[in-house]
Amino acid sequence: MKSIYCISGLGADQRIFQKISIEGFELKPVPWPEVDMHDDMACYAQKIIATIPEPNPIVMGVSFGGMLTVEVAKQIPVEKAILISSVKKRSELPPFSGFVQWLAQSNILPIGLLKHIHGPVYKQFGVTSEDGKKLLGQILNDTDGKFVRWAINALSRWQNETVPEHIYHINGDADKVIPPDLVKPDYWVKGGTHFMVYERAGEVSAQIGAQLMR
Repeated sequence: MKSIYCISGLGADQRIFQKISIEGFELKPVPWPEVDMHDDMACYAQKIIATIPEPNPIVMGVSFGGMLTVEVAKQIPVEKAILISSVKKRSELPPFSGFVQWLAQSNILPIGLLKHIHGPVYKQFGVTSEDGKKLLGQILNDTDGKFVRWAINALSRWQNETVPEHIYHINGDADKVIPPDLVKPDYWVKGGTHFMVYERAGEVSAQIGAQLMR
């Protein structure tokens, strides 16, 4: 059975992939390596690569993890780099406001606030199911503040415009985090939101499986 190495979204972990099932493939979550606040995305991707034990891997990332998947695929040969609810390059992201950039570079980002404002996060991520809300709430409660501060800072400085080979990109056309008019994925999930890796896992799994069997 072949492996798919899975990189979670910002502040999330392997639980985000729990409904993804692809026949003939085993999902192997990539643990978050320790961050250095001076790491950029490319440097952190090197740490991720060091945790992947096989050559020419299949790597899959959600949201922020998809951007790291791009950085991995720029540095090593991959069989396939799968992006879900993500972007391939900086120009596919909405602009950062000056306030967000300042906040990312400061040490006052109120991570604890995320643990108490679940409702707005559910709405922005398009989470509608009760089990989805429960999962995202647990993820928010378990968020590592240091990692989130580093990730927002690194993301605000990410300027990549290189699209490596073997990318397969899936986004939802109802994503409020990554506006559909900015991205050009290989496949649109109709009505898919930023949380579709969980709430539309059947369709996402089927599309990935079909792509990997080609």
